[in-house]
Amino acid sequence: MNRRVVGVVAAILLAAVGTWVLVQYVSNADERALEDQDVVSVLVVDTAIEAGTPVLEAASSMSTKLIPQSVRVPNALDSLDPVRGLVTAVDLLPGEQVVADRFVEEVELQQDFREIELPPGLLELTVTLSAERSVGGSLTPGDLVAVLSSFEPFTLDAVEPQDEEDLNSFLNNEGETQTITLKTPNSTGISVHKALVTRVQLTRVATEDGALAGNSQSPPTGQILVSLAVAPGDAEQIVFTAEFGAIWLARESDSAVEEDPVLVITRANVYR
Repeated sequence: MNRRVVGVVAAILLAAVGTWVLVQYVSNADERALEDQDVVSVLVVDTAIEAGTPVLEAASSMSTKLIPQSVRVPNALDSLDPVRGLVTAVDLLPGEQVVADRFVEEVELQQDFREIELPPGLLELTVTLSAERSVGGSLTPGDLVAVLSSFEPFTLDAVEPQDEEDLNSFLNNEGETQTITLKTPNSTGISVHKALVTRVQLTRVATEDGALAGNSQSPPTGQILVSLAVAPGDAEQIVFTAEFGAIWLARESDSAVEEDPVLVITRANVYR
């Protein structure tokens, strides 16, 4: 009986030790993954933070994490000291690094809450633009805009698939990839016509006495968030441009002529 009790106790102890070792191994996995890498400490958003939230309130929704230097975004913060006393200029989403540019001093978020019903079948997305890229910041919900996409030269590392058959061959690694060293030209063209503006948010930085910089006739300072209702294919084009190029919006009328085929402007035809 004593041997049986001793055996049971020993088994429990071994299981406890094994569990502790496993927990320690798992808990240190992140540290092992960062070994031999240059790491930095940054603040990361844990739960969503609304625009206009004071820094002291926002702090409870953030935490400090170690990440590789290579994935640190410009102006990411490791402390809230540089932005103490400010408020968030835009909504901060879970998982994103806390960036100094997302805070403004004595800011007033001006929003047009006019309700624009999203037409059936369309998607709504938001682009962040400066005033000169969004008709001087004068856009309002209900406006129609043309979306102009501009791109720097792309390096063509390989021939891209042009149709479904080429795509399947490309994905299955059939044949040899033809490498080329050409670059695309700088280019600009209208990628979307008559996109419906559904919402506009802008920030205007206040002066030392608390008054907003400029007046109602002057362009706003800071970033402008313009929400658009577009078809799914148009949404893809806009997101691609926002990720890899630059966007300009131009106010457009219902009777605006849409070029077919679309003319892409390069240096070769800019003086047409």
